[in-house]
Formats: sequence, structure tokens, C-alpha cells
Amino acid sequence: DDYTTDEPLVEVALDYADVVKGTHIETTLAVSHRWMQPDDPDPDGEQLKALKSFLNSPAGEKIERVWIDSACMPQDQPKGSRSAEDAAAFKRMLKEVNRLYLGTTVLILLDMSYVSRFWTQFESWLAMQFAMPDGLKPAVGTKNERHHIVCIQNAASQATLYTTALVDNWADQTPQQAHAFLSKPDVTVTNQSDKEAQLPKIKALDATVQGAFGELAQQLEDELTASKAAAAHADAELTPWETLNERRRARGTEVLSLGRVWRLRFFRPSGSAPARGLRLAPTRHIADL
Repeated sequence: DDYTTDEPLVEVALDYADVVKGTHIETTLAVSHRWMQPDDPDPDGEQLKALKSFLNSPAGEKIERVWIDSACMPQDQPKGSRSAEDAAAFKRMLKEVNRLYLGTTVLILLDMSYVSRFWTQFESWLAMQFAMPDGLKPAVGTKNERHHIVCIQNAASQATLYTTALVDNWADQTPQQAHAFLSKPDVTVTNQSDKEAQLPKIKALDATVQGAFGELAQQLEDELTASKAAAAHADAELTPWETLNERRRARGTEVLSLGRVWRLRFFRPSGSAPARGLRLAPTRHIADL
């Protein structure tokens, strides 16, 4: 009963274009949870139990892949055992992890210490936002809501109280407000460098999302231009045959098919390179644990 599978994890690209298009929201779940011990996130199996229960519920029936840091990021357990390649992959994923909580369905496993930690609060804030052309907007209470909260451990006895408190604290926070809150010293983190690296990104998220929408709009415009050009080229090649056909009709000559099929090709511009290395676990393996 741990977060491992017998088969390799799958790698899925997730860039900001996927975030703003909502490409992975319906089929991918990101889990926000607290590590109960430095070397074991779930020593008594309560988190896995809650995850399996969610996946077997109506809310989780469309989920095909699950991302959870303890299984999908190469951990250094035991200390010093992680290879240089895995260490580099870990750092790369850490830089990109905010995209997961903006671009997927999020399951929040809420215990009583969850609200004291930097990463968990950052993740819950991201989970309650939605990307719009003018930046991040609150998703709670709208059709764009995509987070689910399950209270575990001692928080389960007062689930409504703790759930309401978390939503009230984060649902309507702007990036600037989230930055101000998370930068306080009472919001703790195991590695201070993680906090220092992520805080500047919070302030820039509105601009980042706006830029992603702008790039997407440009890509669609380029595709439309390319398709129009392809259609014009096809028309230009077809016109002589149509002219000849009309002349034959005018002379009463039998019209013969040229036997060609015209196809329009739609060209997709290359665009920016997708994010790499976000490894996810197929849900069927988790449900069988």
C-alpha cells in the first residue's frame, strides 16, 4: 500500500497552452498533500485510502492519470541515493509544478497541519483559480471549479469547518495577495530555496497566463491564414479544369472526370516547445493497490 506501480510511469507534456485550453482538466488529477514524515508522506495509508475512494467516486470516474509528488518525482530516498540524472529531472519538474495545479483537476487531502505549509497552500490557491485571457480568476462557485477537498486524519471530524476555512482563505485571492500571504515567515517550507524560487512566479502569473492566451491566439490566426492559402492554391489549380469543362459543355462534348481528388492541407505552426518530464501514474494501477 504505497504510491508505486509495477509498470513504468508515463510522461505527459503540459505547457501553458495546455493550461489555458484546459487540455488535461478532465482526465488528469494532481494531488495536493502534506508529507507526514520527512521520508514517508503516508505512513498509515490514510492518504492512499482517500485517493482510491475519490477515484472510485463519480467525481473521479473520468480521471485517467494521477500526479503525486512522492511517486512521480524522483525522491532522494534513502538520502544520497538519487542519481545525477534523476536530480536534474527533479529540479526541472519542481520549476514546472505550478502548471499542474493550474491545468488539472486537483484533489486536496486536508489535514490539520496542511494550512501551515508553503507548498500545500500554494497548491490549493492555484487549484481554486482558472486561467482567463486577462489573467487568473476565481474558479470556486463557477463552471470552471476543478478542486475537491477530502479531510483526513483529525481534520475529518470537523470536515465542514476546515473545508470552509481553506476555501474562504484562498478562493478570491489575487496573485499579489497570494504572494503577500505566502511570503510571511509563519508559512513554513522544508527547503527555503523552494519558497524563494516560487514566490516571484506568483506575482508574474497573470502576465504569464495572458501571454499564453496571446500565443494561442496567434497560433490560431496562423493556422487560419495557412488554411486559406491552401484553399486558394487548390482553387487556382482547379480553375483551368473547370474552365475546360465549361467549354466542353458549351460544345456538347462529353465531360470526362480527371480522376483527381482535391484535398486541403491545414498547416500547424511549430509553436513553443512543450514542458517535459511530468510523469503520471495511470489510475488503474492506483485503484488496484
